[in-house]
Amino acid sequence: MVYTCMKILTDLHTHTNVSMDALSTFMENVNCAAKRGLQLIAVTNHGPAADAVYYRGGVPIVHFYGMLNNMPKEIDGVTVLRGVEANVLDQTGKLDLPDDVLDRLDIVIASCHPTPFMPEGKAVLDTYSAVINNPQVDIIGHLCKGCDPEYFDEIVKMAAEADKLVEINNSSFKGKPGKEHRINICKLLIKKCLEHKAKIVINSDAHFCTHIGDFDGVAAYLAEVGYPEELVINKDKDTLMKFLRSR
Repeated sequence: MVYTCMKILTDLHTHTNVSMDALSTFMENVNCAAKRGLQLIAVTNHGPAADAVYYRGGVPIVHFYGMLNNMPKEIDGVTVLRGVEANVLDQTGKLDLPDDVLDRLDIVIASCHPTPFMPEGKAVLDTYSAVINNPQVDIIGHLCKGCDPEYFDEIVKMAAEADKLVEINNSSFKGKPGKEHRINICKLLIKKCLEHKAKIVINSDAHFCTHIGDFDGVAAYLAEVGYPEELVINKDKDTLMKFLRSR
């Protein structure tokens, strides 16, 4: 059977070479987004608490102040959102940027990483409950990476009730060599999102410019399971901006 994939025209999780584990410049990312016909991208470099061993160092806070003050809001027809992939620091859901920065950013992804903090056991639900209830957070980042799938049902239910966006991360869905099981984990996450009618975003998590707007794996599976298009909030710029304004 042939499934028709929806066209996704925004990418809300991209890294520049300011993040030490990424390779492309801001303008290289924008140029690739324009060539792919994207309407909008968000620049979401890692917050400053990213561990020096795991990510070769986080991004200094001064980067985010500079982005707020100097980054153009549109280049070559591509709208650019100023954002962050903030690190969750502890079970209280604390993030690694000051409130005055988080309040001014256009979009905030909150992710747990092995460093500085990856919750386990009962702490998983407590942590994600705190993150989901943080009004500064827009997107719950890459649950497919590291979060025990046994908690997906409760986390997604909380996110749906709080009207928070659950990220489906295409880089996880690809199943890199030795990590093919991640595809099945991502499929389970999508299943739970479908059950709870959760609003989702499909992101590339691009660490190199040519990966921006690469959603093929996830988009094909969403079409296969019949995920409602109205629940994919980053399908186009207008849908996304309407959601963000509502918050």
